[in-house]
Amino acid sequence: MFYYVLKNLYKRLKEVLIMSEDILEQIRRQNEVIISLLGRLVFDENSVRNIVTYNKREELKTKYIEGYNSCDGKKTQKEIADIIGISQSTLSPIINEWVEIGIIYEIHRGNRKYYKKLFPIQVK
Repeated sequence: MFYYVLKNLYKRLKEVLIMSEDILEQIRRQNEVIISLLGRLVFDENSVRNIVTYNKREELKTKYIEGYNSCDGKKTQKEIADIIGISQSTLSPIINEWVEIGIIYEIHRGNRKYYKKLFPIQVK
């Protein structure tokens, strides 16, 4: 009898945990939509493009836009730096500035940081 109660309790707890993970994923997706919509209220595409390419050499502007657009919430600074073709130490203060300005935000998974853009921008 005790074994049966423990087995059912374990099964129910497992179901609750799975539902909780699903709910958290739905909330995460909903928050990303809200952040993106708020970002569009504050920044237009030209503003974001100007921030991303500010003070960059002409031949690197397109690469910086590609780097910004690659911020999909699954890439680290190192991966973004590789896309742009610069070192991670060069990109680090730029990423920090983008986060501070609010055109990207950090996503923490474990002890790693990933970066997510507000919305994609086009190369002019």
